[in-house]
Amino acid sequence: MKAEEKSSLPRVRIAVIGNADVGKSALTVRYLTGRFIGEYRSNTDLLYNKTISLETGLTEVEIVDVYAGNIDDVDNHDFPMEQVLWADACMIVYNITVRNSFEYAAKCLAEFKTLQSAPTAYLVGNKADLDHLRQVNEKEGAALAAAHSIGFCEVSVAEYTPTLYKAFEKLIVDSRARPQKQIRKFSVSKMLGTLIGNNSYNQQKTIAINHGTVVPCHKGELHKSRVLKRRQGFTATTSL
Repeated sequence: MKAEEKSSLPRVRIAVIGNADVGKSALTVRYLTGRFIGEYRSNTDLLYNKTISLETGLTEVEIVDVYAGNIDDVDNHDFPMEQVLWADACMIVYNITVRNSFEYAAKCLAEFKTLQSAPTAYLVGNKADLDHLRQVNEKEGAALAAAHSIGFCEVSVAEYTPTLYKAFEKLIVDSRARPQKQIRKFSVSKMLGTLIGNNSYNQQKTIAINHGTVVPCHKGELHKSRVLKRRQGFTATTSL
C-alpha cells in the first residue's frame, strides 16, 4: 500500500487506560497479533499502529497503552487527560482480582462525565481465568458500565477470547460513525527497548506487529512515523 493511499484511510485512535498490572499491554498485543505475551518491562506509554480490515473497509488504528504507575497508589493516579482528549475511544481495563484497579476504572469513568465531548468508552474486566482470586464480582463491572451507558465484558487475555476482539471492533465502528476530531497531539515518551527487552535498540526504530508497528514516538512527534526494517516477532521481559 502506497503512503498516500494509507494516509487517506479513516483513522481511529484508542487509549487503553487502567492501573499497572491489569494487563493492558498483553490485552493490546493479544488484539493486534492474536498471541499472548505475559511478560513486559515498561515505565512509559506505548503507541501501536495497525491497519485492520472490517466489513466497512480498511481502518488505520492507533492504540496508546497508557502507563499508570503503581497499582497500590490508586489515590495518586492522575486522570490521563491528554491521552483521553487525543483518543476517539477509550478501553478502560481493570483486574478482577484487584479491587483497587476497579476503583481506578470507576474514577476514570467519573472523570469522563466532566468532559464536554468524551470519547466512546468500553469497560473490560481482565484475568477472568483467575476466578478463584476474584475481588470484583462480574455484576459490579456490569453495573458500573450500565451506569455510564457503555459496553462491558470480562476476558482472560491469557486465553483466546473472541469477546475482546468484539469489544475493540465495537469501539472502532462506533468511533467511525462519529464526526472526526481534529488532529491532536500530546506529549509522550515511547521506549521501544522496555517492551522488547533490549535496551541497545535505537529508539527511532519501529517493530512490526502483523503488518502494523509499535512506534517509539518522542515528545511532540506522535504523528510522525519512522518505519524502518520490519521484524516478524518480538519478546518482552518482566511480569505484568
